[in-house]
Amino acid sequence: MGYHWLIPLIAAGANVAMCILVLRLGMRERLHRGFAALTLTSTSWNLGIFSLCFFSDPVAAEWWSRVFRTGICLSPAVVYHFGLILSESESRRARAFLGFGYAAGGVLAVLNLKGALVRGLAPHTWGWYLRTTPLYNALTLLLVLFCVLWAERVWSAYRFASSAHQRVQAKFWLLAAVVQIPFALTNLLPLYGFHTYPLGSVGSVAFAGIVAYAMVRHRLMDVDFVVRKGASFLLASAVVLVPGGIVFAALTKELNPDAAPILVNAAIALALVSVIVVPTLQAALETRVHRALFPQRYDSRLRLRQLAAALVHILDEGELVRRLGEGLADILDVESCHIFVRDEQHNRLILAYPTPDTTSSLPEDAARALEFVREPMLASEVDALSPSVATTIRSRAWEVAIPLRINERLTGVIALGRNRDFSIFSAEDLQLLGAVAAGASVALENASLSRQLRRSEAILERANRLSSLGTLAAGIAHEIRNPLVAVKTFLDLLPQRLDDREFLSKFRELSLGELRRVTDLIADLLALGKSKTAERRAVDLGPTLEPVLRLMESTARKRQIEVLAAFDSRVPPVWADPDQLKQIVLNLLLNAIETSTPGGHVRLEARPASTGSVVLEVRDDGPGIPAEQLENIFHPFYTTKETGTGLGLTLVHQMVVEHGGEISVESEVGQGSVFRVVLPASQVGWARTGT
Repeated sequence: MGYHWLIPLIAAGANVAMCILVLRLGMRERLHRGFAALTLTSTSWNLGIFSLCFFSDPVAAEWWSRVFRTGICLSPAVVYHFGLILSESESRRARAFLGFGYAAGGVLAVLNLKGALVRGLAPHTWGWYLRTTPLYNALTLLLVLFCVLWAERVWSAYRFASSAHQRVQAKFWLLAAVVQIPFALTNLLPLYGFHTYPLGSVGSVAFAGIVAYAMVRHRLMDVDFVVRKGASFLLASAVVLVPGGIVFAALTKELNPDAAPILVNAAIALALVSVIVVPTLQAALETRVHRALFPQRYDSRLRLRQLAAALVHILDEGELVRRLGEGLADILDVESCHIFVRDEQHNRLILAYPTPDTTSSLPEDAARALEFVREPMLASEVDALSPSVATTIRSRAWEVAIPLRINERLTGVIALGRNRDFSIFSAEDLQLLGAVAAGASVALENASLSRQLRRSEAILERANRLSSLGTLAAGIAHEIRNPLVAVKTFLDLLPQRLDDREFLSKFRELSLGELRRVTDLIADLLALGKSKTAERRAVDLGPTLEPVLRLMESTARKRQIEVLAAFDSRVPPVWADPDQLKQIVLNLLLNAIETSTPGGHVRLEARPASTGSVVLEVRDDGPGIPAEQLENIFHPFYTTKETGTGLGLTLVHQMVVEHGGEISVESEVGQGSVFRVVLPASQVGWARTGT
C-alpha cells in the first residue's frame, strides 16, 4: 500500500500529543475535557483511514476501519458539545440538541458495528476506500448538521463574549474551521464519486493545533497577525513562483529528455531565487496587507510606536505621566488606565494617573513581587507570580501590568483594564507596550534628572548671586560710611548750634540727602539679592538697569574704572524676567570691571536689532581673552581668576538661553572684550515704537 498510511498515522499521533498537552493544564476544566474528547474522535477518524491504507487484506482493513468508525459516529455530538462549553450555553434547546446528537451517534455506532453503514471496500491507488450503504448518508448529514450548530455557537461566543480571551479563542476556532473544511471534503467527496486524494488527516491536525494554541497560550497572537503573515507570504510566493513556474514549464516542454541537467539547474535556480526574494518581498508586502485588511489595528500600533518615540522628549514628570496615560487610554480604548510612579522619599509606588494621589499606592507586597517582572504581564499569568499581585489585579479589573524599569530598578507600573471592544492584548501588543514602557522609563529618569538639575542650578544661581552681592557690599561699604560721617558731624555740632537757623537748615537737608542715598543703595542691594520665581513680562531697559549701574559705581571707582552707559532711544522693551535681566547685566559688568586695569573703561550699550530683538553689549578695554580660552568661558567652574567661582558666566549663558536669546563674545588679546547678548523684544514694545 506504499507510504500513504504514514499521513493518517502521524496525524493520529499529533492529535493524541495535543490532547495530552491540553490535559496537563488541568483535567478539571470543562473546556480541556471537551478538547480531549474532540481530539480522541479525530484520532479515531485518522486511525480508520490508516487501517484502509495500511492493510492489504480487505477483511482486516474493513474490520479495523469499522472499529475506529465507532468514534466517528459520536464526533458530531462531541464537536457540538465542545462549542457549547466555549459559548457557555446552558439553554434547554442546546441540551436537547446535544442529547439528540449523542443518541443518534450511539445508534449509528451500534449499526456500524453490525456492518450496516459499509457494505464493502473498493481498491484505490492509496489503499482501500469505503463502499457505503444509504445509512452512511445519515452519518454525513448528522456531521454537517452539528458542524453548522457548532459554528453557530462559536459565532455566538465571539459576538457575546464575556471576556477578551473568550472572544479571541472563538476567533481562532472559526479560523480553524475555515482551514479544516477544504481538507475534510477531500475525504468525503470520494464517497460520492469525486476522486480526490484524502487530506482530511492534515486538516484535522491543523484544526486541533489552532484550537490547542488558543487554549494553551496565555499570550495569543491575534488572528490579524496570522492572516496578514499568511496573506503576505502567499502574495510574495505567487509573485515569484507563478512566473517562475510558467517559465520552468515552458522550458520543460521545449527541451528534450536529454536536457535533464538543465532542468535540474533551472529548478535549483528557481528555489534559490525564491529563498532570497520571497522573505524580502513578504516583509515589503506585510505592511500594505496589514493596512488594507486591518486598518484600525494598523493605526493603533502605529500610534503606539509614535507615543513611545514622543515620550523621551518630555522632561516634566506630571506632563509625561498625563500624556502617557491619556495616550494609552485613547489608542487602546481600555476601560481604565492607572500609572504608579515611585516616590523616592517614602520608597513606594504612588498613584500618578488618572488623578495624582499620594495617599493611594500599590500594596507593598504587590510592589515587591513586581520588582522581578521584566516585561508586560497578563492578568492570567500573574497567578504563578504572586497570589497578592493576582488579588490586587483581579480586584481592580486590570488585564495587564507593565513594569517601568531603569537600570534594573522598578520606577513605576502601568495597569490597563480590558479593551472596550473585548479584543485581547496579543503577544504583538505586549511587545509594543514593552517598547512604550521602555521609552516611558527613560523619560521618567530624564524627568527626575532634570528636576535634580534644576534644583542644583537654583542652588548655583543663589551662590553666584550671593558671591556678586559680597563683591558689591565690599565696594558699597565706604559709600555708606561717608554719608554717615556727615550725619555724625551734624549731630555732634547740633547741641552747640541750636540757635543757628542757617546751620540747622543747611545740614538738615544735607543729612537727609545722604541718608536718602544710603537708603537707595541698600534698597537696590536688597532687590538684587531677592530670589524670585522667574516671571517674564515687557521690561524697559533704562529704569530696570539704572539701579544696577548705581550699585556698580562704588566698585568701579574703587578699582579706578569708569562705567559708561548708552541706551538707544529706539530700544523697545524686552520680554524678560526683570530680576534675571539685572543679574545678567550685573555679572557681565562685574566681570568686565574685575578684568580691566586701573584707568580703563567699561561701557554698557543697548540698541534695537532688525530681527525683532534687542542687543545688549558690555565692552571693556582690558587684557582680552586668549583664543584657546574662549570656548571654555561658559563652562561651569571654569575661571582664570584666583578668587572666582567659575559660575557667573555659566549662569549668564543659561539665563540668556532660557529667555530665548543668544550670547556671544569677541575678544582680542591686549584690546579688550565684547560680550553681546541678544534678547527677544516685547511685541507690545515693537508696536509702540512703530518699528
